[in-house]
Amino acid sequence: MTDWLDQLWDTLTSVSVPLLILGIVFQTLQTVLVALAWRNILRASYPDGGVTYRNTLGYYAGGNGLNAILPASAGTVAMLGLFRSSIAGSTVAGLVGATAVENIFFAVVGALVYLWLFLGVAGSFDVKLGWFADHWGLTLIILVAGGLLIGVVGRMLWHRLKTTWENAKEGGAILRTPRKFMVQVVGVEALSYVARMGVNATFMYAYDIPVSVENVFLIVAAASVSSTVALAPGAVGAQTALASVVLKGVAPQATISAYTIGQSLITTAWNAVFGLTMLARTIGWEDTRKLMHRKKKDTTEDGEAKAEAVPAEPD
Repeated sequence: MTDWLDQLWDTLTSVSVPLLILGIVFQTLQTVLVALAWRNILRASYPDGGVTYRNTLGYYAGGNGLNAILPASAGTVAMLGLFRSSIAGSTVAGLVGATAVENIFFAVVGALVYLWLFLGVAGSFDVKLGWFADHWGLTLIILVAGGLLIGVVGRMLWHRLKTTWENAKEGGAILRTPRKFMVQVVGVEALSYVARMGVNATFMYAYDIPVSVENVFLIVAAASVSSTVALAPGAVGAQTALASVVLKGVAPQATISAYTIGQSLITTAWNAVFGLTMLARTIGWEDTRKLMHRKKKDTTEDGEAKAEAVPAEPD
């Protein structure tokens, strides 16, 4: 821990104060905007559930803060648990549906960014079927057998999933009013995406990495991939490795490494400080500390995760 703090301090002192503040402002803006989108989704799904922006920001930012120090996206699980315990009438399936709605914009933009990257690399779509082309008969049998197996399993699970699906649809209530969804979710998250790009551009400039739309998108794509497979807290190692690959040739390798490690350390540390502070203001420091140190999640008989924290009274 001491070595990590020493590395963080060296990183902080290597960036000019104005750029450090600007980067943190962009990072904070990204968090508060995504929290606003979450509030809008949850309020549409549970209009009588007592959803407030203060609590939503505390839970979302707190989830980010926990993800910065706990592995395997444990903070996201804690966030959903806090939503479940504080929103009257909410269900785990409904909150999963709300999560899917919250991710629509980022999934579409991410897919477009990946497509742009693949199209920019010659031969990326030249997929060779190899063995399948040489054994088309066996391939056909495998496909038919696989389809039948999926059909049988799907029929067995259908009745169980039907109830879950009905509950999940409540989390997507805002989709029934497309205009509200476009303004209160897509529009807000688009602004958060701009803020994310601002974070990258600021620290790229601070570390003398050429700032361009292409380079910023390369970093955004690398961060998206690393967060998808995040196992380590903050996914710092994955982000550093991927960013070093996508920026190869743009700047000296030593400069790229300093930038990727520096940005990852600063943003992860700020997510932890800001997120846990907001969470403590919402549910109290004692309950926040319990979430930070909890190793195992208690579950109810139906498998729903319980949050140990008791949310603050709504504003």
